[in-house]
Amino acid sequence: MDDDTRGRAIELLGRFNDELTRVIDAVYGTRWAEIEEMIALVVLASERVVCTRRLAEASGLGRRAISRLVLRLQDEGIVTTRPSEVDRRAVDVVLTEAGVRQADELRRAGETFLDGSEAIAREISRGLAVGDVPPAPSPRADALDLLRRVCESGARLVSYMPAAATRGRLAARQRAALVLVATLGSVRPAAVSDALEVSPAGAAYIIDQLCAKGFLTRVHGVVPDDRRAVVLQATSEGLRAVGAVAYGIEQESASLAALFAEVAARGRG
Repeated sequence: MDDDTRGRAIELLGRFNDELTRVIDAVYGTRWAEIEEMIALVVLASERVVCTRRLAEASGLGRRAISRLVLRLQDEGIVTTRPSEVDRRAVDVVLTEAGVRQADELRRAGETFLDGSEAIAREISRGLAVGDVPPAPSPRADALDLLRRVCESGARLVSYMPAAATRGRLAARQRAALVLVATLGSVRPAAVSDALEVSPAGAAYIIDQLCAKGFLTRVHGVVPDDRRAVVLQATSEGLRAVGAVAYGIEQESASLAALFAEVAARGRG
């Protein structure tokens, strides 16, 4: 497989994950939900009754993060809690009637998204495959199960980032902005606002955070016709973080190719 085809597959993989995030955001009213939170929400929607320990193990979220998520969902009327019938040290999280309706909405939205992603998923699978593209299993996967596994693959890729990035806890929108700048080389701040669908003030905050953490820098005087213009460039640390994800894609390429072959097969089902 030539480098251009593989590069295109990696670009499409990022686009697919951004679009999936928007699907979950639309259902749950979040804004660029974190990948771990997305896993927890999909598991909850699929299983309907989940103990907090199961949510933590499935998502990779810590105990405090799970508690905050559950409290937020309780405030929104989506879940209620009760002592776990299986693990006395844990709490069961139970979908309310409103939560069940929302879970059904996620399933429908997920099915629509996955079934409409055949072309992009096929290109990702072929671009990342080592040798022949693996055949998709039959019957086709349940939509929520497939969404969960796609989210889990995204979480594995994030885990390849160096300690400097993970300790700084780059949020999803920060990672997306960093990848955008590192990929394009030099980017105007307005491009970040457009790509992430946030206000200029929101983009400025994201950029400030990335600059403070040493992943981006603002550069003046490099635009020939506008010496006062500001462009963003990735620092060596930022390039290292993005390169680590690219390395992770190489390491996970076989499993990613198989996974996206399943996604592509749903569109033909």
